[in-house]
Amino acid sequence: MGGSVQPSYYRQDMAQVPLDRTLYDVISDLRPRWERRQVQAHLARFGFSGDEAQRRADNLSGGERARVALAMMVLGRANFLLLDEPTNHLDIESVEALEEALEEYEGTILLVSHDRAMLEALTSRVWVLHDTHITDFPGSFTEWEEQSREREHAASVTAAEQESLRRIKEKKSTRRRESEGGDNRAEIRELRRRVEEAEKQVNELESKIIGLTRLLEDPELYTTREGTEKALVAGKQLDDTRRLLDTAIEKWTAATEKAETLSAR
Repeated sequence: MGGSVQPSYYRQDMAQVPLDRTLYDVISDLRPRWERRQVQAHLARFGFSGDEAQRRADNLSGGERARVALAMMVLGRANFLLLDEPTNHLDIESVEALEEALEEYEGTILLVSHDRAMLEALTSRVWVLHDTHITDFPGSFTEWEEQSREREHAASVTAAEQESLRRIKEKKSTRRRESEGGDNRAEIRELRRRVEEAEKQVNELESKIIGLTRLLEDPELYTTREGTEKALVAGKQLDDTRRLLDTAIEKWTAATEKAETLSAR
């Protein structure tokens, strides 16, 4: 932290809210020079008016305690806010009020949230965690989602490939019986040659799919225009390779089944 940075931290568990005092006392302790009306006015801005100022924090709901935590943060005069899931316990009206307040905030905000609407509304820079690595994306959350669509596509293609790859691995583990028949020996030899060629092609295509998928899953790829263009090309290659793999698996399966049938005679 720089010497001029004054941080304030909103915790998910809201442990920063004292439970053994009234809301009035919590705010009064932070602003000991304030008159009674100023303390009550501040609490009222966060939805605690009149006698509610005398409630103890340990009797509050999760959403009410969240509002107290935010009321305390406002009084900290911080220029750096760390917000860990600040909308978890808030109702829609409170969330909208929080968004408006953060939009007007002139300091720096580090926001951790699963609230996509809030991320879309507020973020101007995104840090993405991927394989224990942080990718710094200099744009909004909406822009990040748009540029990472190929990464999501790669994941869906990978999932779709699992069944095909499972089938071929099961086939590879099946023992093939050697043929003793003289009449079928030449045909079986030719079929097995085709099987070996198909296996080689499947392995090559499978390796290519793995490489393209890893490329498309790397968040770093989407941080530049050149990377985004490269992702589009890789995505098309992935689709084409998938179609080739499906065809190769069909050829391999047909040749294998025919060879096994002849061997069993």
